[in-house]
Amino acid sequence: MRTGLLCWLLLLAARSTAQADTLWVPYRGGMDLREGIYRDFHEFRLNAPSIPQSRLRDDQGLPVRDIRQVVSKLWYQPDTGAVQVIRMDRIWGFCHNDAVYVQAGNGFYRIGLMGGIAHMVYEQNYRDWDPYLYGYGTVTRTVLLHQIICMETGAVLPFNASGLHTAMELDPALQEEFTALPKKKRNSDEALFRFLRMYNERHPLLFPE
Repeated sequence: MRTGLLCWLLLLAARSTAQADTLWVPYRGGMDLREGIYRDFHEFRLNAPSIPQSRLRDDQGLPVRDIRQVVSKLWYQPDTGAVQVIRMDRIWGFCHNDAVYVQAGNGFYRIGLMGGIAHMVYEQNYRDWDPYLYGYGTVTRTVLLHQIICMETGAVLPFNASGLHTAMELDPALQEEFTALPKKKRNSDEALFRFLRMYNERHPLLFPE
């Protein structure tokens, strides 16, 4: 079984074990999302950060008001016991002011477009050899990259024809329509964003109310 489908089944299982009266509603701009740290994708999808912001502390031991400002130096104060350091390389992301930030590239970046398939832009550093530098050496270059996140499976994919095709695996009809486009058109920004919007209209992102 592919990893994406396995994650989807785990999410469905989490939904089925929730309280019977839990209502799942489509995401809308400004929806109240709980602030705090998501250790994994499923915590995000259930709107249940395992470390709420009220338990976060900075390097001075003070309560954190804006996770974005101290994201590399965070501590967690549990109900009992000593303060614990939070290893940022082991968390999926966090929520601040109803905006979701996901680990990617050089740090944590905001999801710009929320939906059944989410879209975001992030920065990535690359070190290239540059023969024109004095004494020969390397130079660090920063590039902007696009990626998408399938909100049913948790799969993180590049925002190109191949990535979008994979992200639409739960909608074979739309996937087939996309594949039918000529290759050059299928890789155009116009087609990518058009099918992204079409998928999100048919598969809205749901959260427990």
